[in-house]
Amino acid sequence: MSSTFAVIFDNDGVLVDSEAISIEAYQRAIEEQGVVVQESDNEKYCGLTDADIIRDMEIHYGTHLDLEKFSSRKRDLYFELAEKSGMKRFPGALELLRDLRAAGVPYALASSGSQEKIEFNLRAAGLDAEFDIIISGQDFERGKPDPEIFLCAAKRVETPTERCIVLEDSVNGLKAAKAAGCFAVGVPNTFQAGVLARHADTVVDTLTALSASRLGQMIGLD
Repeated sequence: MSSTFAVIFDNDGVLVDSEAISIEAYQRAIEEQGVVVQESDNEKYCGLTDADIIRDMEIHYGTHLDLEKFSSRKRDLYFELAEKSGMKRFPGALELLRDLRAAGVPYALASSGSQEKIEFNLRAAGLDAEFDIIISGQDFERGKPDPEIFLCAAKRVETPTERCIVLEDSVNGLKAAKAAGCFAVGVPNTFQAGVLARHADTVVDTLTALSASRLGQMIGLD
């Protein structure tokens, strides 16, 4: 199969079952600074960089927050929680990656997380040997929903954005994908399908429903 499209994966909540740990870590880290996180904040802040979370919370809650302290504490909590609970990949993740490789479809990982976190997750989930292109949000001034990370990913896979399919589990990630001009696929592992459907071109139940051929069909390729 000669590919005329590429696939860009988010990490947490798409490939690796880690989003619940990420949410708990950020909630506890911010609550230690005196802010009680609301359930509605989870959707709002999922996929954002630490700087964007703190910036918005300072405005929303009218208080000063220490970004460096938050980032450090969130990091420590994340790895502590991950070590306790373990880290698993979602069903179909490894199979899809290997099918794409066999079909000659270029793919990349583009995550808001730090390089350290990305590598930890992939290693723990047994996916560390599957990616040649990994892009971390720590390398960008603006995080999702800004499209910058996906524009960079499209360049790295040498494919026009309109031929790039992005797999995302968060509203901010889907917004970023659409803003970049990519075809956005929602994967409802973290948020309900109905929530994602408002921002995605399509929503799939699980990665097991996908293959190189099926993804090609989504953007009009046989």
